[in-house]
Amino acid sequence: MRRIVAAEYLSLDGVTEDSGPAGEYEHRGWTVPYWNDEIAKWQTDQLFASDALLLGRVTYEEFVASWPLRSGDPFSDRTNSLPKFVASTTLEEPLEWSSTLLKGDVVDAVAKLKYGDTERRRSSRRRRRTPAPEPTGVAR
Repeated sequence: MRRIVAAEYLSLDGVTEDSGPAGEYEHRGWTVPYWNDEIAKWQTDQLFASDALLLGRVTYEEFVASWPLRSGDPFSDRTNSLPKFVASTTLEEPLEWSSTLLKGDVVDAVAKLKYGDTERRRSSRRRRRTPAPEPTGVAR
């Protein structure tokens, strides 16, 4: 079974959009002033611990426009060499950059990446759809 790790940048006030300097977003590039060696090491460790990248359409489109043009350093070479799985209802195959379009229900497609096509995956999906119990002892 594979692990799925979400690597997200989220500000304390809830900004999660376009953390880098590209894109047409109100808060684009908000992480740039905070980038340092510690964050770079964390990001590098995450990348090198991965055996694939799982991307949404917007991230895929931004990445495919820039990463294939980069090479010659370990981070770029690793990013370019990994298989990519892209969740999108609007993109069509074939995709560029060692990428595979996830087809059908995205939850099912990601579960298949995680578990393979096994009974364990199917039983996990059934559990996921079970409503969570109401929290107790929480002030409302």
